[in-house]
This record gives sequence, C-alpha cells and structure tokens, in this order.
Amino acid sequence: MNLFHIGTEFRRFGHGKLPPIAIVVIMLMPLLFGGLFVWSYWDPIGHLNKLPVAVVNSDTGVTKEGKTINAGEQITHSLVDQQQAKFIEVSADQARKGIADGTYYFAIEFPTDFSQAATSVKDPQPHQAKLNAVYNNANGFLATMLGNQVVGRVLAAVNENLGSQVANQLLVGFNTIGQGLGAAADGAGQLADGSHKAHDGADKLADGSTQLNNGLQQANDGAHKLYDGAGQLDQGIHTASNGADALADGLTKLNAATDTLGNGAGQVSAGVDKLVGVAQQASDAQAQLTVPLVNLSAQLRATGIPQAIDLANSADGIINSINTAGIGPQSDMMTQLSKLRNGASEIHRQLSDPTAQYRAGINSATEGAQKLSTGLHQLSDGSEKLVIGTKTLADGTTKLSAGSQQLTVGASQLSSGLVRLDEGASELSLKLGESKDKIPQFPDDTIADSARNVSTPVAENVARDSLSLFGLGLAPMFIALGLFMGGTVTFMLMRPLQRRVVDSGVTPFRVVLASYIPAVIVGFCQATIMFLVQRYAIGLQAHNEFLLWAAMCLTSMCFMAITQGLNTVFGSTVGRVLCIAFMSLQIVSSGGLYPPETQPAPLRWFHTFDPMTYSVNILRQAIYPTDVALDHRAVQGVSVLIFIGALFLLFSTIAAMRERQMKMKDFHPEVAV
Repeated sequence: MNLFHIGTEFRRFGHGKLPPIAIVVIMLMPLLFGGLFVWSYWDPIGHLNKLPVAVVNSDTGVTKEGKTINAGEQITHSLVDQQQAKFIEVSADQARKGIADGTYYFAIEFPTDFSQAATSVKDPQPHQAKLNAVYNNANGFLATMLGNQVVGRVLAAVNENLGSQVANQLLVGFNTIGQGLGAAADGAGQLADGSHKAHDGADKLADGSTQLNNGLQQANDGAHKLYDGAGQLDQGIHTASNGADALADGLTKLNAATDTLGNGAGQVSAGVDKLVGVAQQASDAQAQLTVPLVNLSAQLRATGIPQAIDLANSADGIINSINTAGIGPQSDMMTQLSKLRNGASEIHRQLSDPTAQYRAGINSATEGAQKLSTGLHQLSDGSEKLVIGTKTLADGTTKLSAGSQQLTVGASQLSSGLVRLDEGASELSLKLGESKDKIPQFPDDTIADSARNVSTPVAENVARDSLSLFGLGLAPMFIALGLFMGGTVTFMLMRPLQRRVVDSGVTPFRVVLASYIPAVIVGFCQATIMFLVQRYAIGLQAHNEFLLWAAMCLTSMCFMAITQGLNTVFGSTVGRVLCIAFMSLQIVSSGGLYPPETQPAPLRWFHTFDPMTYSVNILRQAIYPTDVALDHRAVQGVSVLIFIGALFLLFSTIAAMRERQMKMKDFHPEVAV
C-alpha cells in the first residue's frame, strides 16, 4: 500500500483523450507568464528604431557673417540617417494628425527660429533654441516615457554638436585677438615702409610696360601684314604651279603629236614625190606631142609662102598652148606641183629632224616646262611652311601684345593700389587702437543667457502632454486585465449555460442570455466598484469620468461574452484554461505596456485582432484629453468590442444548440474542475 497514493491520482489522468492533454496543459500553464511575458518584453529598448516618430523641420535658417546656417535641416537629416527611432520627416499638419490618431507616438519640431536662437550667443539678446516635443498620453504611457528618453538623447547629441561649435568659435576668437593685434601692430610699420619702395618700383614698371606694349603692338601689326603677304604669295605660287603642270602636260602631248605629225608629213612628202614623178612623165609625154608641130612649123616657114607662114604661126600658137596648158612643162600646174613637193619635204624635215629649228624648239620648250613645274612645286611647299610660320608668329605676337596690355593695366593698377596701400597702412596703424571695440562684449545682464546658450544651445519645450504618473499611464491595461479576470472568475461561479433553461425548449439565444445577462450585471458591478476605487481611493482623475465608467462597462460586457463563449464551446474545464491563456496573450499584445512595434512579429500581428487592444484604446481616450475630430480610436474601439461581443454570443448560441443533445461524457466527464 502506497503511503501517499500518488499512483491513484495520476491514474485518473490516464483514461480518455482529454485527461492526458489536461496534465500537459497544467505543466505548460506557468509558461504563460514565465515564458510569454519574458519573450514579449525581452528587449523593447533595443527596438526603438521601429518606433514611428514624426520630425517637423520648420527652421528657416539664418545668415551669420555671410554664411547660411540651417541647423534644423542638418539635425533632421542626421536623425533620419542615424535611426535612434524610426524618424519620419513630415509637415506640421501631418504630424498633428498622426500624433492624434496614433500613427506617430510623438513628434519633434525644430521651430522657425531654431538656427537663429542656437547661434545667438553674440546677439544683443542671446537665448536658447527650443526643441518642441509633442506627446500624446493616449498613445501609451511607456511610449511617452520612451519618447522622453529619445528626446533626451537627441538633445544631448544636438547640444554636444552645437555647443562645441559655438564655444570653439568664441575660444578661438579670444585666443587669436591678442596675437593678432600684436602681429598687426608690427606688420603695420613694415607694411608702410615696404609700400613706399613698392610704389617707386611700380611706377618704373608702369613706364617700362607702356614702352613694351607700344613696341609689341607695332611688331604685332607687322607680323599680321607678313602673314597676309605670305598667304597671297602662297596662293600665287599655287596658281603658277598648277599652270606649269598644265603647260608641261600640254607640251609633252604636243611633242608626242609632233612625232605623229612628222610621220604623217613624211608619208605626205613621199606621196607628193610620187605624184610629181607621175606628173613629170605626163608633162614629158605632152611635150613630145609638140615635136611634129615644131617640125611642121619649120617646114612651113621654109616655103616662104605667106599662107604657109600663117599656118606656121598657127602651129606655133598651138605649140605654146600645149606647153603652158594642162601639165605642160611650162604650165602653172607643174610649177605648183614642184612647190608642193619642196614644201612637203621641208615640213617633214621640220617635224622629224631634231636639228631642225621647229623640232629643236619643241624639245627645248618641253624640257623647260618640266623643270618649271618641279621648281614651282618646291616653291609651293616652301610657301606653305612660310604661311604656317607667319601664322604662328602673328598668334604669338597677338598673345604677347594682349599680355603686355594686361601688364600695363596691372602695373597701373598696382601703382594705384600701392598708393591706397600706403594710405591704408598708415590708417591701419591708427585703427589698431580702435579694434578693441570690436571684441565681443557681454553685458552683465546677458552673461548668464550667453553662457547658457554656449553650454546648452538647445532646450526641450513640451508642447502638449507631459509625462504622466506611472500608475496613471498603466491604468488602462490593468483595468482591462482586471475586467477580463472578473469575467473569468464570474463563470467559475456561474454556469455559462443553465441545463434547466436548455431543457425548457426556449430558443438557443435566450438560453445564452439567461446566463449572460446575470454575468453582465455582475460585470457592471465590478466596473462600478473598480471605477469608484480608482477615482476616490487611488485618485485617478480622468478627463471624462463618465466616459471612463461607460468604457469599463462596455469592456466588461465584451469580456463576459468572450469568457462565456470559451466556456460554452469548449466546456467549463477547458474553457477556464483557455480564458487564462487568452488573457495572457491579450496582455502582451495589447500595447498597454510597450508599443507593439518593439515586440516580436507574431505579437505585432495579433495586436490588430486583440480585444484588449481596443479596450485599452477607449480607456485611454477617456482618461486623457484627445481630439475626437482627428483621433477615431474611441469610435473604432467601441465598434470592435461590440462586434467581438456579438461574435462570441453567436458562438455561445451555436453551442447552446449543440447542448440540446445529451452525450455520455456529460454523465461521466473526463476532466472536471
């Protein structure tokens, strides 16, 4: 027999399906607080870079000593880049709306005079720059507290940066004032002596530069004329060269044509010789025809008869006609043929014989034209080089002339400047004594402001909600937690469904209301008691106390519906365990403690569907003053809680329909609490 009967108790959980599961659930229950809570709030500070914060840069900048300073823009870019939080640069209207509706947890604004105030240490009325921090306690207590920490870090970084710059300017200025005045006093005397000598040298330089400029101007004019003449010469040589090439080509062709013509003339001369030979034979034959007539004429004259003599005269006339007509020996044709033969022979000799006057002249002209073309080509190459050289010379003299003009102007300006320098050096020596008036002087009544501006250029200005009491900030979450716990305990004492009502045959919804309405009455009492304790015992003064009490009552109604639904659907034993588990999950996902952006991704996802999220929101809306026109979370929270309550009443109604059928487990439950 076992003294402690341990085995008997454990054997009770060994039968059926639910008992083993129940013992496992019991073992895991501590993890709801020891595991889930630790995991949810493991490192919220390390996830501040996910916290959306609005940054408004209204700074218009300032111009100091010719330099434009826009500290607001520089710091805004630095904040966005460093990401100590999720800084988002927006306009003032966007920031105001975003803070009101919870898009941004808080906002930082650099006002219009931020740069002017941060650099006002030397101004007649120095003052600190203000960094406006705008919080909304309705976005969560710890969000505001974390925002304070972030703003503190930003202020420290800004003050360190701007403070070091302002202090550095002042300290460097004061350290160098004494050294500068001493060095300036010594240098003023040396400057005065040197300026006298420099002035004399500058006058001589001005005279010499003027003479140099005149000479260079003449040289420049001559160089340009030389360049123009060289260009004209080059063009003429190019033209002559082209003509010489054409002449050489023409004479070469003429020489070749002369050879051809000489050959033709030889052929013509030979033909003429043949023609004259044939004509001579014909002339000799024609002359033979006159021999009988000559003999006849002689015989007739020998008779002495007058009539015979007349006949002889007639015969002589005929003989003369034969000799002078046609191709007779004394005819014009034979004379012309003889001249033609002599002329053709002479033409052939002039065209073909190198010693002939014409052919020798043609050969000499061709050879001379070729030499002329070659020489003109060489002359053209030289003229091109001459043009390039004269162009370079003209460009150089132009630049040299321009430089000499600048030198002349500069020398004149130098001379004038040295005159002013001489005057200024003397004046400098006198003005150094007056420089002490330019050293920054801080009146006694502004020394404290100047010192504050140097040490801490920027101060925080809370433009809206300030950090509330710790208990006030966490009150919405703990009120919601207490009301859900009240609902859970209520249905530990009350039955989620009354068997007598179920068996009476009324509609399932009336069965649900038979248990829900008494629970709601208890819930109203719980909410009222909690409200009175919060208000008069603890001292929680809400902005709208009636709205706070109404929000607590609505939250209780919703949570009563949830706990009744879980107990009705899953049974009292499992339902009570689920109520505790669901309560734990709601607490860590509601955003009532840390902003959901700093928590793990699964909890951020469930935050949207968490009933306690909307309960916390409407409780915050009642406790803190909010702008209803911009912040719709109160209306949203009421709507969601009513919807969730109605949804779980529907689940309870469906479960009531199921309960009309009795099962064996109803007579012998596997697990009972």
